[in-house]
Amino acid sequence: MLTPLPPDSLFAAMIHHSRLLFLPSQTLLAANTRNDLLPSLALCAVVSLATGLLTGPLIIRWLRRNFQERIHSDSTQLNTLHAGKSGTPTMGGILILLAFICGLLAMPGGPQPGAPGLLCIGTALTFGALGAIDDLIKARTHKKGLTVRQKLCCQIVLASIISIGIHYTRPVSNSPPDQTTNAVSSLLLFIPWSTLVLVAMSNAVNLTDGLDGLAAGSLTTAAAALAWILAGRTETQSLALPAAALAGATLSFLGFNRYPARVFMGDTGALASGAVLAAIALLGNRELLLPICGSVFLIETTSVIAQVVWFRRTKTRLLLCSPLHNHFVFLKVPEPTIVYCFWVVSCVSAIIASICFH
Repeated sequence: MLTPLPPDSLFAAMIHHSRLLFLPSQTLLAANTRNDLLPSLALCAVVSLATGLLTGPLIIRWLRRNFQERIHSDSTQLNTLHAGKSGTPTMGGILILLAFICGLLAMPGGPQPGAPGLLCIGTALTFGALGAIDDLIKARTHKKGLTVRQKLCCQIVLASIISIGIHYTRPVSNSPPDQTTNAVSSLLLFIPWSTLVLVAMSNAVNLTDGLDGLAAGSLTTAAAALAWILAGRTETQSLALPAAALAGATLSFLGFNRYPARVFMGDTGALASGAVLAAIALLGNRELLLPICGSVFLIETTSVIAQVVWFRRTKTRLLLCSPLHNHFVFLKVPEPTIVYCFWVVSCVSAIIASICFH
């Protein structure tokens, strides 16, 4: 004989199932193992990759006519070393955004990727728009873009709004709470935590985007590792698809951004890609894995912080120039060699994360 559910349990069940209505991809993939999901992951990645490779030449041709890079950092020596990059088309992040969205819409379940997928698209478009404004100011005026305060304030506002969406659209888990989210389980705690992760990751990718292919290659491995990790759990399998789409999008961009770069992603791509990677990790309760699978971004950001702290205390420089990749540029290490070494670190970190946290 069936026992009727008490009112509070019935209400909880209704809330649970109403949330699943906004996750068509999750309900579709709920019974899949990682091996069953591999064709879907490959589809998202391949569609993103193909979209980027096919549309890239047209986008780059348009960018070359309208938006060209100006080398105007605060370091005169760095400007001299990078003088050859002047005139390269920038705002190539448009290509990444287009490829990512097309790959995401190729998810099983048709053109409605569910609330998490739509949230990832919204994150990409809003942070991409902020980056585009910064790139436009650089390209069309003699200014260096938005001020640090203006950019940071805009990032915090956008990240706070996105954090609310992440809190209410994270997939429902039937397993015990993850150790990574015990401290941020309530909304009031989660919003500042999520905002910090989104802003930090967005800026970390932006700092890393200083050499041809460096940020794009590191993003590809980090997103691929995150896709593999998220695919291993039933409740986060739908989130592996946006990660795969991001990996395919950044890989397609790498085809044009590798040394010598035909296009730069600019803030349009760097801010958006970093924020999307963080949003996917937050949605899957795996944000504490970002420093592992995205170790290059952590290293680059830490080098900037260390440089500032060291200089304020000693009035001397810890590095010849920060972020870390610029230190090796000043040492006259060939640019491809620097990038390849960072790629190795990124690949090893991604493999470690995939093996240890699958």
